Amino acid sequence: MQLQRDSKEHLYAEVENLRITYIPAADRSPDKNWAGSDVIRVQSYKGPNDKSLFMGAELPISSPEVFGDFIAALCAVYVQGKTGI
Repeated sequence: MQLQRDSKEHLYAEVENLRITYIPAADRSPDKNWAGSDVIRVQSYKGPNDKSLFMGAELPISSPEVFGDFIAALCAVYVQGKTGI
């Protein structure tokens, strides 16, 4: 996986049709949702030949535990959905 930078110099990675971007709190405008928090933004491309992105969801990361919970939730949903356990 290769990390890249967007036009605002935020780090992002791509996984298949998803773009996952880290936006530090210092770069969030006071009028934005989750102002004052680092966020992870997850967006999808609009199509296989279209590099424009849907707006996506943002998760405020208030602590390392929140980030860990996010990763654990992704794993649990996949494992339970795949195995039916």
